[in-house]
Amino acid sequence: MPEVTLVIGMLLLILTDLFKKAKLLLIVSLVLPSVATWFLLSDGLPESQSLFEGFVTVDESGTAWRLVLLVATFISLLLISRDAHNTVKGETYVLIFGILLGGHLLVLASHLLMVYLGIEIMSICAYALTLFHFTKVGSEASIKYLVFGAVSSALMLYGISWIYTITGSLFFLEPEFSDALLNANLVPLAIGLLLILAGLLFKAGAVPFHVWSPDVYTAAPTPIVAFFSTVPKIAALAFLMKWLLVIHLFGLGPLDWVAILALIAMLSMLVGNFSALRQQNVKRLMAYSSIAHTGFLIVPIISLSEQASRGLLFYAIIYILMNLAAFLIIHFFETDENITTVKQYAGMIKKYPFLSILFITIMVSLVGIPPTAGFTAKLLIFTSLWEAYLANESLWLLGLFCFGLLNTVVALFYYLKVPFYMIFREQDAEDVNFKVKKYPFTGILASLLVLMVLIFFFKPDWLLGVVNKISFVF
Repeated sequence: MPEVTLVIGMLLLILTDLFKKAKLLLIVSLVLPSVATWFLLSDGLPESQSLFEGFVTVDESGTAWRLVLLVATFISLLLISRDAHNTVKGETYVLIFGILLGGHLLVLASHLLMVYLGIEIMSICAYALTLFHFTKVGSEASIKYLVFGAVSSALMLYGISWIYTITGSLFFLEPEFSDALLNANLVPLAIGLLLILAGLLFKAGAVPFHVWSPDVYTAAPTPIVAFFSTVPKIAALAFLMKWLLVIHLFGLGPLDWVAILALIAMLSMLVGNFSALRQQNVKRLMAYSSIAHTGFLIVPIISLSEQASRGLLFYAIIYILMNLAAFLIIHFFETDENITTVKQYAGMIKKYPFLSILFITIMVSLVGIPPTAGFTAKLLIFTSLWEAYLANESLWLLGLFCFGLLNTVVALFYYLKVPFYMIFREQDAEDVNFKVKKYPFTGILASLLVLMVLIFFFKPDWLLGVVNKISFVF
């Protein structure tokens, strides 16, 4: 029902936008699937329900991810609705709904063709959204995004064809699929699985498929970037968690997926954090921050336990709150103060003290420092990683644990760069503008997001109580 409601909402938005702006319809189109998903989750589901001829499987974990994606989309739409530069709102909303629909199909998929379809729906809508400022820079970034996306999509489809040749099926939750993987030759199996992994890593923005992120984040409208940094990324990683449980084959498979993904996570942290150190454009800095966070989000996936899966869900929720709050404030300074670089934030704490304090809090949370939920989220994933190391004694897990802690220290130097300029630097005399602009919408929404980030540090059991009730067994 949530997906059917989304599709109906998309069609109605296309029709009503021909005559007038339908903001009420937009809200209803998101609220109804959110309510339907919440009732599905709160009423309790059977262990799994196969729908659409077995192409999707509805279970508790899939329903939880659907609800997370819906909430992230709803907050993103609040940002997009306030974008003064966005003059084609009807089309924007339809494309946003398309990405959300693709994310839903991806987290529910139990057939590799549905996986490919979900990723393609998200990707094609994202290519169009990237150029919605209709600038030369936006067009260039959109073309780059399209080219990289087409290559990764082709690689993934080619990998799926190899896996079909090996298994004779694309229903990857069936026992016969796992048996065929166990008995497969190493070379064709490795080729197929690594090519599929390439497509997932592209949508997640992980190294080495991250090169599109900085250009797209810099060129696209900031509210659209906020959406890109959350929903497609979280959907891809949620599916990767389920896919890894299948291809890991209880440790009996010929490929060491713990080592492969640990290496990808470490490279993502390394490239993301060290590239962000030398960035002056704030949106580009946040792009590399997103790449680094992808590395941290892969950490609980590697741990291969139900508790680690819950840690991933908790981290994803906190990451959504932090990132959307950060981009909301960045968007205000970008549109109202024409600020795009780190040095231009100099002295902003005197001009906008409340908004600056909120922004500093979010930056501290993105690092993972108390008293913010960013610390709690990282504590949970590193705890699960340590427990996995004690159980398996894998040097890859130990190396990832140490590497992740060191990269958290590195992140301090660029996340606190903007707060440093806000507090300890003064504006140049010729750039001083004493006119303070009102920001009721930005202030209220940012306050609510920051408040949740703080509450989930002091009262993490409020969120963990819900997360721990969800079963990730399929």
